[in-house]
Amino acid sequence: MKALPQFKVKKTYEEVADYLREQIVTGVYNPGERLPSLRELGEALGVGQSTVREAISSLKTIGLVTIRQGEGTFVSRHNPEELLSAFEAIRPMTKQDIVELLEVRKIIETGTVRLAAERRTEEEMAQLAEALSEMKEALAKGELGDLADWKFHYAVAQASHNEILKSVMLSISETMERSLHASRLTLYETSGNPESLYKEHVDIYQAICSQNTSRAAEAMLYHLVGVEKKMLT
Repeated sequence: MKALPQFKVKKTYEEVADYLREQIVTGVYNPGERLPSLRELGEALGVGQSTVREAISSLKTIGLVTIRQGEGTFVSRHNPEELLSAFEAIRPMTKQDIVELLEVRKIIETGTVRLAAERRTEEEMAQLAEALSEMKEALAKGELGDLADWKFHYAVAQASHNEILKSVMLSISETMERSLHASRLTLYETSGNPESLYKEHVDIYQAICSQNTSRAAEAMLYHLVGVEKKMLT
């Protein structure tokens, strides 16, 4: 068995999958080669077999490995560029990913919402209202409403009338959508959080509507800091 470094701290299955994927892509394990057993990998990496099993399952989902009943797990033939793209698209967001994205959003969106409050048109207010309506409907149905959440924040960027800010939001759109989905899954586990999130978006909307730039920035920052705090508890 190839030497594997034992993790010094407990790792999630996503991180184990990241490590194994890197080993395969870099040629440590070649197409057609059998991976060590779950027990061997677990002992070598210092994690439980259930963690390794989940990691292997995620690699199987993107076609990186094939599981042969009674034989083991084998590396599939793959195109490295396609593989990296597929892996990033399917890899779940970790809590640290979400926190780091929220740091970026606090920097960008507090300034963006100031411009939106100053420059918004009636048409753009209608777009924000529509996103809020969809969020409220999702809340009533017990759904996450993460797509409506993204729609609201992108509408804020559109209302800023700054093409570079819109481009920045679009460039992180996929990451944001995954982050919103993952964070809402966590936040919705606590009673009252869904209603609070909706109310925070209403506050942002009202500040933009009244063209109160400082209040809009405060409401946006309050919302993003609140999500960050809830994610860390």
